[in-house]
Amino acid sequence: MSENVFVYHWHKTVMCEDLPQHRYSLSIMDDVIMDEDALRLGSSVDKIKLNVGGKRFEVSRSLIKQYSDSMIARLVSDNWRKTDQAEAIFIDRDGDLFGYILNYMRYGSIVLPVNLPKSMFQRELDFYGLPSTYGITQESSIETMKELQNCVENAELHHDMLLIATSCYHQYMVGKKVVHIVSDELLKHNPFYYHYPTAMKVLNYYLKKFHGLEAAASQASLFSTDFILEVQEMTKFSKDTSDDPLLGIFTLPVSINFDETTHHDDD
Repeated sequence: MSENVFVYHWHKTVMCEDLPQHRYSLSIMDDVIMDEDALRLGSSVDKIKLNVGGKRFEVSRSLIKQYSDSMIARLVSDNWRKTDQAEAIFIDRDGDLFGYILNYMRYGSIVLPVNLPKSMFQRELDFYGLPSTYGITQESSIETMKELQNCVENAELHHDMLLIATSCYHQYMVGKKVVHIVSDELLKHNPFYYHYPTAMKVLNYYLKKFHGLEAAASQASLFSTDFILEVQEMTKFSKDTSDDPLLGIFTLPVSINFDETTHHDDD
């Protein structure tokens, strides 16, 4: 074995020619491999080409060597000397799933997406001879749907309150200080659908920010199907909005609890 070839576990191959007589000491090397393959193949020894179900992968040989008892390591070892190294080794399995297998091998754990059953992933691990007793978790479809629902509810709330703020401004500018908001096709929901304190907080944020106005719900709303608001110019006590928690309103979702943002009926 020539002493001028070093292949080390750093996802890279280094060819050192005409080295001095003494051996270099490389402290960064954590896995020194010196074999006939390195001498024969040079830098190509670092990568293994795989064709899994028609999808092409290039995997570092050092990663495969970490799982030396696995079927995939034996498969690569058996085919390494028998095939042209430029040709990919074919594995008749699902190529999309193999991408998750590689990440599991790299990091020792994985979070599976909702649409990939854990049992299917474990079946692939068994095929490749990889351990499956730890580090496998899965996103919760219930939690994911709840997060999406939160985003939708908050977006609808801000959409409707912005439209109502604009309507208040136009009616105020023609002399109306008591504004009637009628549910129409532009609004996502009837204004009464929303949790009242939250809706008024968002509405007043938009009124103050864009129009210099503020609003309060009229008691007449209790006896009407309309959402009735009393609109006025901002007072000097309400002009400072520096402590308003909705200043970051344009980055959705805002931190409004889903259970408190809406009623659960459309009455």
